[in-house]
Amino acid sequence: MFALVKADQVIKEIRGGPYTDEAGVQHPANIFSVWSAEELKAIGIYSVIEDHDSIDHKTESQSGKYTYTINENNVTKTFSKKDKDIDAIKEAKINSINSTQNSILNNTDWYYIRKADKGTAIPTDIQNYRDAVRIASDKMVTDITAVTDKAGFQALYPKWVIENEGEDPTNEGGIVDIWPDPEDYNL
Repeated sequence: MFALVKADQVIKEIRGGPYTDEAGVQHPANIFSVWSAEELKAIGIYSVIEDHDSIDHKTESQSGKYTYTINENNVTKTFSKKDKDIDAIKEAKINSINSTQNSILNNTDWYYIRKADKGTAIPTDIQNYRDAVRIASDKMVTDITAVTDKAGFQALYPKWVIENEGEDPTNEGGIVDIWPDPEDYNL
């Protein structure tokens, strides 16, 4: 996408196709892929970069409004946002956690059916893993339930940090969606 800029204002967005300039000269659609950024800039056309990263999609939604920032080589289009209802997002996340817990536990339910059917003991690793899944789920639900605002909800999510290139990231944040690793239980 491109923008026509005049006097430090975005006049209109250009979404490709032939372009007719103010002098009435019609340029073919390939102008946007063939011409250099400098050539386009000379006739007031800048590439547009849409900034969706400023919206936390867990707690905010796009309001439909936006602002432009004209930079030296492009235009940044930043979308306005509005907060989602905290109670609705908490309820949806708790439902998601409960669903994930059920799905994880479902994979090992057959051990309990076998025990009831044949009396075969449930391996300790299986029981420990299932207990860890329930503990993790309960902690997530408890923490989400206790949250009263957007910032508190956002703080529940992990913040992954890579200290050194090639190393695995470490979590310096919350616990939401961090589930026990089956490999830690020899599964």
